[in-house]
Amino acid sequence: MGLIKLLSTVDQFKQVNTAGAVMLTGDQLKRYQRYLLRIAEDIISVCEEENVTYHLTGGSALGAVRHGGFIPWDDDMDIDILGSDFDRFEKAFLARFSDKYWLHTYRKKNYGMLVNRVRLKNSVFRAREDSDNDECGFFVDIIRIENTYDNPVLRFMHGMDCMGMGFLLSCRNYCYKRKSAIALAGSNKRLAAVLRVKIFIGMLISFRSLDKWAEKTQRCYSRCKNNRSEYVSVPAGRRHFFGELYRRSDFVECEKALFEGHMWNVPKNYDLYLGNMYGNYMEMPDPDAREEHVVLEIRFPDGATDSENDDRQDA
Repeated sequence: MGLIKLLSTVDQFKQVNTAGAVMLTGDQLKRYQRYLLRIAEDIISVCEEENVTYHLTGGSALGAVRHGGFIPWDDDMDIDILGSDFDRFEKAFLARFSDKYWLHTYRKKNYGMLVNRVRLKNSVFRAREDSDNDECGFFVDIIRIENTYDNPVLRFMHGMDCMGMGFLLSCRNYCYKRKSAIALAGSNKRLAAVLRVKIFIGMLISFRSLDKWAEKTQRCYSRCKNNRSEYVSVPAGRRHFFGELYRRSDFVECEKALFEGHMWNVPKNYDLYLGNMYGNYMEMPDPDAREEHVVLEIRFPDGATDSENDDRQDA
């Protein structure tokens, strides 16, 4: 686990300065947030109609509790869905919105991630993971909440397997996308060194395709089939299995919170969750400590103005 933490790139990439990256600020950021809100509205409408268990997570949950909506500088949205409900959500969502969105899961060829993404067609938001992805529209992340075992020994073994498989999948992914990954590291020598180690490990396990590693990892994450287990985890989350291990009663059960005029679900014990993720979460971070996502390219739908797009969405 120490090696995995040492070689983690999640937080480093969120604060890396990459040549040519686009910084979303001001009116452009607010415009982008309006699109994210519309995507989230469609996702949550399906969840609520199909009785799919969901809640806002990450910075979106923090925004709901602290700001009643978006964190002012935030450029993404995150939603958790109970893993046992995900296939039902996927089927219903695509039946209703396949003409409007792409839904990327581990089944998408060469996607190589277990964070699912709903992406808006006819738009472009090219992030660091999208070097060879033509379906890179504006997106909302959907992360699965997985069951895990009540028996502490089995839970520990499940967690270790999830940590190991997630790490190997990450290495295989960076190996597959090695040229663009090294380029994104820019002048950050520490990040570049970590990436080279992970790429080397990825080469050692390249006897299995990226898609097969993703499939195998998802099977590991969702191994526990007890939908009434006392404990759940978010193995694909930024803090991985052990860092996002909760009692079901704290994390799966929900209450409503205001988010940009909507009353949407957040974890019932959001104080526990947000404290775990952000420490003193009601305290505003220093500007230098704020996360910034790497955006390589952005294009709004049809290049239209805000008002034109608003009219089209309402039509």
